[in-house]
Amino acid sequence: MRRSTVCRLCALVCVLALLLSGCKVVKKLTGRMNTESENEKLPRNRTDPEAFRTLENGAVDYPGAVQGIDVSSHQREIDWQKVRADGISFAIIQIGFRGYGDGSLNEDVRFAYNYEQARAAGIAVGVYFYSQALTEAEAEEEADFVLKTLNGRSLQLPVFYDWEDVSTGRTAGAGGFQVSDFALRFCRTVVGAGYNAGVYFNRRDAYLRLRLGDLKAFAFWLAEYDEAQSFRYAVHFWQYTGKGKVDGIELPVDRDLMYTDSESLTEGAP
Repeated sequence: MRRSTVCRLCALVCVLALLLSGCKVVKKLTGRMNTESENEKLPRNRTDPEAFRTLENGAVDYPGAVQGIDVSSHQREIDWQKVRADGISFAIIQIGFRGYGDGSLNEDVRFAYNYEQARAAGIAVGVYFYSQALTEAEAEEEADFVLKTLNGRSLQLPVFYDWEDVSTGRTAGAGGFQVSDFALRFCRTVVGAGYNAGVYFNRRDAYLRLRLGDLKAFAFWLAEYDEAQSFRYAVHFWQYTGKGKVDGIELPVDRDLMYTDSESLTEGAP
């Protein structure tokens, strides 16, 4: 064998060794990988793309689905009676958040008002917590904060875990696949207190960051801004726009659909 050929083979072996070594390092830093085979065990999205309709007011409709919104103090004061009269049947209300700078835990200043007025208007309510957790212990701390803030209030919909990375905040460059562990700790703590739990995510995080197979016992709430839902797997809630218009709310608001025919849509998923 020529010397040049031997050199090329040696170089190839070295490159392969480095790649394998790098994979081990990445796995160690980010936790167990979200393999495609694990996700393939999830129930598939069985919605019919042709059945989605965009209404005159910009809302998206689907047969059997229920119209809802998610709100925070950003929407300021809301006239919930007008919201209900405009066809909104459920609301997912921000209960609190962790500061992306100092990491402090904070109650949304309009949570109590929004909860009380939405229920008085006959609207089903769930809540969400905006997480900036860096450890499982912090995720559990967030769940405990939510339970303390709820103070026994009844909910018709789940408590959702909303972890998001902020490029200028404490979560910059953090996350990886351990976000699933944060969500698990949060949701299990919530369920242990007698509430239903769920996880909020976008398409990118669902495909690249989260181990959805480990979270399938909880409700899935997808953010996908489009006129039809094309996400690969079944979800229970779909946030389809961040610029919705609803009577009783002066500012743009997130609009959502809740799939009520969960058995046919999720093939028996919990």
